[in-house]
Amino acid sequence: MGGCQTRPVDDLIRLYRTQLRVLREWRGGPTALVKRGLIVLLVSVVAFLITEWVDPFIVMLHPVGAVEIVVLMALLNAVVRPVLLAFVAPRSLIAMGIAVLLAQVAVFFVAARLAPNVYVDTFFHAAIGSFIYAIANVVLTSVVGVDTSDSFYGLLVQRLLLERGVERTDRPGLVVIQIDGLAYPILAARIRAGSVNTMARWLRDGSHELSRWEALLPSMTSASQAGILHGNNDGIPAFRWYERDRQHLMVSSNPQDAAEIVRRVSNGEGLLSNDGVSICNLVTGDATRSYLTTAALAEGSKGIGESKAFLGFFFSPTGYLRSLTLFIGEFLKEQYQARRTRRSGVVPQMNRGLKYAGMRAASNVLLRDVNVSLVIEEMYRGANVIYADFTDYDELAHHCGPERVESFDALDGIDRALAVLEKAAANTPRPYRFVVLSDHGQSLGATFKQRYGQTLGDVVRDLMGGRASVVETESRAEDGAFVNSFLTEFRQARGIVPGLARAALASRTTDDGHVQVGDGDLPPPAGASTIAVVGSGNLGLIWLTGHDHRLVFREIEAIHPGLVERLAQHPGVSMLLVDTRDDGGLVLGHDGALYLRDGRVEGTDPTARFGPHTAQSLRRIHEMPHAPDMLVISEYNPVLGEVAAFEELIGSHGGLGGPQTEPFILHPVDWKLDEDVPLGAPAIYRNLRRWLADIGIELGPRRDGATRPVEPPRALEPVPTPVRG
Repeated sequence: MGGCQTRPVDDLIRLYRTQLRVLREWRGGPTALVKRGLIVLLVSVVAFLITEWVDPFIVMLHPVGAVEIVVLMALLNAVVRPVLLAFVAPRSLIAMGIAVLLAQVAVFFVAARLAPNVYVDTFFHAAIGSFIYAIANVVLTSVVGVDTSDSFYGLLVQRLLLERGVERTDRPGLVVIQIDGLAYPILAARIRAGSVNTMARWLRDGSHELSRWEALLPSMTSASQAGILHGNNDGIPAFRWYERDRQHLMVSSNPQDAAEIVRRVSNGEGLLSNDGVSICNLVTGDATRSYLTTAALAEGSKGIGESKAFLGFFFSPTGYLRSLTLFIGEFLKEQYQARRTRRSGVVPQMNRGLKYAGMRAASNVLLRDVNVSLVIEEMYRGANVIYADFTDYDELAHHCGPERVESFDALDGIDRALAVLEKAAANTPRPYRFVVLSDHGQSLGATFKQRYGQTLGDVVRDLMGGRASVVETESRAEDGAFVNSFLTEFRQARGIVPGLARAALASRTTDDGHVQVGDGDLPPPAGASTIAVVGSGNLGLIWLTGHDHRLVFREIEAIHPGLVERLAQHPGVSMLLVDTRDDGGLVLGHDGALYLRDGRVEGTDPTARFGPHTAQSLRRIHEMPHAPDMLVISEYNPVLGEVAAFEELIGSHGGLGGPQTEPFILHPVDWKLDEDVPLGAPAIYRNLRRWLADIGIELGPRRDGATRPVEPPRALEPVPTPVRG
C-alpha cells in the first residue's frame, strides 16, 4: 500500500530529473539555454504588454509589472506542469487536457495577484487574458525566430520518458520518412544552396549516402507506395482508373478502393508486417498499427483517436495554440504569396483559392505536427519499423511549382521535423536508424488546358465530331487525401472536441463515416457512346466504357474513324499507346511509331527523348488487365524539363518527362543498394527488406512461426532494343 502511495512522488521526482535533462538536451546546452531564456523573457514581457493593452480588465500599475508577472508565471508553471504530468496524465488524458486548461488560467490569475504592480479583476478576466497572452506569445516567438516546436515536442518527450513497460534494447529499429514528390536533382540542388541543413549534415558527416532511383509508370503515390511497402505495384495504371468488368472508377484516395489495392498487392510480407507503423500513407504495408492511413479507414481504424500523442497534442496549450496561430499565419501567408505571384507575372502559375489556402495550412502545420508527434510516440513505444509520409512539399509543389520559394519553405519545414526526430531518438528505448526517400518527383509546366484552351476530354470529344458523351475526372492529384484521413480519424475519436468535429463535418461525411473535403469523383456511366478520360499528371488514359474488353486500333477506327491518329498528332501529345491484334502495343508519335513487342521502329522512335526505360514502362502498363483503350503522354520540353499536365496543376507527376520519375533515397552509408539506380518501387522494398534483415527484423512470419527468407533482387524483364524497320 505504501508503495502505491509513494509511486506518484517517485514519478514527480523522476519527472523533474527528466525535465532538466530534456531542457539541457533540447535547448543546445547551458549557454544556448541562457540565451534562449533571455529572448523568451523579452518576448513574454512584450506579449503581456499586448495583453494588457487589449484587455481593459487587466491593469498594470508600473511597467516593471510585466516582468514580475512573466517571471512568476514561469516559476508557477515549472511547479504545476510536472505535477499534472506525474499525477493526472497517467490516469486520464481527458482529465489532463481539462487540468492543463484550468492550470493555464489559474497560473495567470495567481501570478497577477502575487505581482505587486499587476491587477486582474476576476478569474473570468484572467481566463480571457491568459489566452490573449498565449496567442500573442506564439505569434511573437514565430516572428523573432524562436522555435516553439521544441517546447511542445520537449513536453511530449518528457511524458513519454515517464511511461513504463517498454524494455530497452540495443537492437536498432528503422524510421523511414517519405518526402512526397521531392525529386533527386531538386534535393541535391537545395543541399548545394545551403538549405535542408539536417539532411545536408547527415550527408556531409558521412553517416548517410544520397542515391537516385527511377519510378516507372505511373509515377505517383499509390503505385510507388504499393511497391515500396508491399514489394508489388502491379495492376495500378494511374491514380484513378476505370475497371470494365466492374464498371467502377478506382480512386487511390478512396478508403474502400485503397483497401482493395492492398488486398490485391499484399502477400502478408509488407514492410510494416513485423510490429510496423504506417503514418499518413495511402496503403498499409501490412502495418501492425496505422494512423492517417487511407486503406486502414475502410477497416474501421480509429488511428489518431487511439494515440496518446494526438490527444496530448491538442490538449496542451503549447500544442494547440501554437498550431492554431501557425495555421492562421500559413493561411494568410498563402494569400500574400498568391497575390505576389499574380502581380509579378510568374509563369506558369495557376489560380490558388481559399480552399487551397486551407489545405496548405492543414498540410504544413497540422499534419506535419501530428506526423512528428506520432513518430515520436511510436519510437518511444519501441516499434520495429515506422514509415511516415510528409505531404507538405508535394501539396505546395503542385500549386506553386516544385522549385518555387513556397515549396522550398515547406521542404525546410520537413527538414526541421527530421532534426526534431533525430533529437527525440537520443532517449528512445532502442536506437533508430533513419532512411529518407521520396515516392516520385514533380515536373513543372503550364497545363494542357492553359496551353490549348481545352481539356483532354474536350479534345477527344471534338475529334469524335461531338457525338460522344465524355466523362472526365476533375479532382486534382491526391486532392487532400491525407487531410481527409486526418479529419476522418479525428471525428472517430472520443471526447468533446471530436464530437464537435462530427457535427461540423456532417455535411462532408459519407455514409460509411469518411470525410471528403475535396471534390468527389463521379463514376463514368457505361454506354456505347460514353468515353471516360482520366488525367494523372501528364499521363492521360481513355476508356470507351460501353465495351467489355480493351479495344484494339482497328476496333476504335471502325467506331470513330481517324480518332487515334488525329489524337496522336495533336501538338499537346508526345505519344499515344494503343493495342493491336497482331503486333501488341503500338506507340504512335508525330514522326514515327514503336512496336513494344519486338522493338520495331518506323520513322522516329517516339519514346527516345523520355529515357532508356520508357518502352519498358509503357509495356508494363499495357499488359495490366485494366489498361486503357488509349494512353497518351503530353508534350515534353527536354531542355526545361517541363510537361503539360492533364490536371489543373502546374507541378505534376504520374507520367513521363522531367524530374517526376527521379525520386531519391537517403540511407545509412553502410547500407548499400543492390543497383546504382534501382528501377521501380519494388526494388526499394527489396533493399529495405534486406537492410531490415541485417538488423534482425524479418518480415511476414509463416504459419509455423518461422520467418521467410529475404528474396534476392529480381531484374525486370527488358524490352527488346528498338531496331529500324
